[in-house]
Amino acid sequence: MRLAIIINPTSGRSGNRDSAELLRVEHARRLIDRPRVEADIVLTTSRGHGAELARSYVSRNFDVVMAWGGDGTVNEIAGPLIGTQTALGIIPFGSGDGLARSLGLYTNASSAFAAAVTGPVADIDVGYLGDRHFLNVAGIGFDAAIATSFNKSIQRGAAGYVARILGMVWSYRPARYRLVLDGQSREGGFFLVAFANGREYGNHLVLAPNADPSDGWLDVALVDDGSPLRQLWRARRLCVTPGRPAEGLTRTRIRAASVYGNPLVCHVDGESFETAGKLDVRIAPGALRVRGIAAGMAERMRR
Repeated sequence: MRLAIIINPTSGRSGNRDSAELLRVEHARRLIDRPRVEADIVLTTSRGHGAELARSYVSRNFDVVMAWGGDGTVNEIAGPLIGTQTALGIIPFGSGDGLARSLGLYTNASSAFAAAVTGPVADIDVGYLGDRHFLNVAGIGFDAAIATSFNKSIQRGAAGYVARILGMVWSYRPARYRLVLDGQSREGGFFLVAFANGREYGNHLVLAPNADPSDGWLDVALVDDGSPLRQLWRARRLCVTPGRPAEGLTRTRIRAASVYGNPLVCHVDGESFETAGKLDVRIAPGALRVRGIAAGMAERMRR
């Protein structure tokens, strides 16, 4: 087997490159010390470097490219693998690891590596927000504003994420959008417009409890405009009985959508950007091969 391990040395709860770089490389070297495994270990040095490295491994017909990092790192490295025979492996090491949790992956690096070498391969869907792909969650509105702030901060993990929610909910001003969801149009002020391929943002903050990354659908969560206190009350559904309804929270499922607004503050798998006008949303069923998914889940995905 030919595999590559692409490591983001700044991912995780500390975001400290110096303390993590040598430890992760040494750990990776121990992991690949097994028969019939030919492996490269490389570190990313800047945004976009992971995609560049992954592209080179696809061109050389590597069997597996492993992303060692959080959801943003996984998203970047997965891009060149979409639609190819090269499978993605994931060693979760981010602040939330929402995709890994949604896929039932091991969170321990040694177990995740072993599963990506010996485990089954399953195809998962890939969502698109405009021309940007996402594997877990894409959002427009409040969660994108949180992602923008969170990515600039040194405080990581669940505590940092929740602190931003509690701080920014008082100052955030929802925008008006026109939505076309599988041909059905609606317009108004929305606190959040989210499209979910996976179940959760990470850290057990469950956005779409019934989302299945292999069913050819995107789950949609719409949160209406409202006061900060009302939004905090609605947010209980992220972590307390997430499947139950809440006033001002609409859930549906789509295969295609369009969002119109000015501006559109967005994120894909936690990586934020801003645009205006129209964004088309779509799903590409089974477009990415992932190795190391739990055997039971992999079997369900093949059905």
